[in-house]
Amino acid sequence: MQPRQREEDAWKEQIKKERQFEELEQLFSKAKRAQENVLHIFQDAWQGNRSRQRLGLVEETMTEEWQKRKKQMYAVDDAIQESRREHQRAKFASKEADAHATD
Repeated sequence: MQPRQREEDAWKEQIKKERQFEELEQLFSKAKRAQENVLHIFQDAWQGNRSRQRLGLVEETMTEEWQKRKKQMYAVDDAIQESRREHQRAKFASKEADAHATD
């Protein structure tokens, strides 16, 4: 495989990863809205002190889970960005090598 073809393939893979990440972000936003909707429904359905305590526990658990998923999402984003930077460095090094080879 030629270097140019490898670069194009790497770039396509990078774009694919970024699109997948964008889809993941959208899914997380939908999940967060759904979580808020569930809490609202429970709040409407349950009344009284004991139900408020339960709702507080449910909300706390859901928030903790959301924060874990958010950290995972940021880790994926960091990996994608690092991959992009690595691709840019490799592309630059390839151009440098081509420039020195033609000198």
